[in-house]
Amino acid sequence: MERDELTATLEEAGLSPYQAEAYVTLLSAGSVSAGDLAEMSGVPRPRIYDVLRDLEAAGYVTTYEQDRLYAQAVDPADLEPLRERLTRLESALDEIEERYRTPATRESDLTLVTQFDTVFRQATRDVEVAERHVQAVLSLDQYHVLEETLAAAYERGVYVQVSLYAPDDDALPDAEAFEGVCTEVRRLSFPKPFLILTDRQRVSFSPKGRSMDEYGVLVDDRATAFVFHWFFLTSCWEVYDPIHADPRGTPPFAFVEITDAVRYLENLVHDGATVHVRVEGYSVRTGRHRTVSGTVVDVDYVGHQGDGVDAPSLVQLAAQATLVVETEDGTLTVGGEGALAEDVSADRIVVERIDRA
Repeated sequence: MERDELTATLEEAGLSPYQAEAYVTLLSAGSVSAGDLAEMSGVPRPRIYDVLRDLEAAGYVTTYEQDRLYAQAVDPADLEPLRERLTRLESALDEIEERYRTPATRESDLTLVTQFDTVFRQATRDVEVAERHVQAVLSLDQYHVLEETLAAAYERGVYVQVSLYAPDDDALPDAEAFEGVCTEVRRLSFPKPFLILTDRQRVSFSPKGRSMDEYGVLVDDRATAFVFHWFFLTSCWEVYDPIHADPRGTPPFAFVEITDAVRYLENLVHDGATVHVRVEGYSVRTGRHRTVSGTVVDVDYVGHQGDGVDAPSLVQLAAQATLVVETEDGTLTVGGEGALAEDVSADRIVVERIDRA
C-alpha cells in the first residue's frame, strides 16, 4: 500500500488529514520532536501540538517531555479497534506494522546504510536543522557542496567547526573565504573518513575512500554520538593547526568545547580577571535543559597546579575539565559533554564580559 493510500485509509478510519499525515510520518521517523515532526509531515507548526494531543487521546501515539515535546507511535498490537474494521483497514494495519518494525532512523538507534549518497543527504539535512553545533570532516569538494548550507547554519548562530582535507597540489581558499561560513577551520594532512556531527546528537559517518566496501552509519543518540565527538577531537582536530578562527578579542564570544574554555579562561582567572559567563546545557542530575549565569572563579583538571603557567594537554582534559562558576544561587561546577561529577553539562559557554584586574 502506497503512503497516500495508507493516509486516505486512516482518514476513513476517523483521523483528520493532519492527524493521518503526522501518524504515518511517525511510523517511519520513530521518536521525534514536535517541531521536527511538523517539518517532516507538512503539518503547520501551530497545529502540531493539537494534532499530537488528539492522536494520543485516540491511542495512536505517546508523547513525552525532554528538552521539548517528543512523540512516537504506539505498538500496533495496541490498535485493536482498527482490526475490527473493513478489509482495507486491515491491509492498512499490516502496512503500519511493517513501517513500525523498520523505521528509517529511530531515536537512540544506529543505522547502517549501503550508499554514501544516503549518508551525505542525511548529513545535509542535519546541518539544515542544527541548532547549536556542527563538527565536520570534509574533503574540499564536499565542503564546496555544503558551503551554502554551512553558511546558513552559521548565520543562525550555530558554531561550525570544519576539518578540511585537500591534496597538497590543491590550494585551499584564503582564510577570509571562510568568514561567515565557519567558526573554525583546520587543515588535515591526509584524508579522513567523512563525518558530520550536529548538536552532539546526530551523526553521519562513512569511511568512503578508505575501504573497499561503501557503507555508512547514521546515529541519532547522544551517548553514541559522544564517541564520534572524541574521534573528531583527537584524530581530526586537536593535532592540526587552524587556518581560520573567528576572533575572540572582545566579548561576547562562545566556546562549545569545555577543553577550549578551560585553556582560555585559566590564565584570566589566575591573573585576577572577573569573567562573566552564560552556560547553556543540561543538569547532570535531572537531564533537563539548564542555563546558568555567573562568574568563573576557578578551573580544575587532572594535574591542575593553579599557577596558570602550562596549558593542560588534551589527555589531562579528557579525564576532567571543569569550570567553577559563582552564581546568585551559589557555586556550581560545569563540565563538558558526558559530564558525570559536575552540576551542569555544557553545550555552549558564552563569555559575556571580562573585567580585568
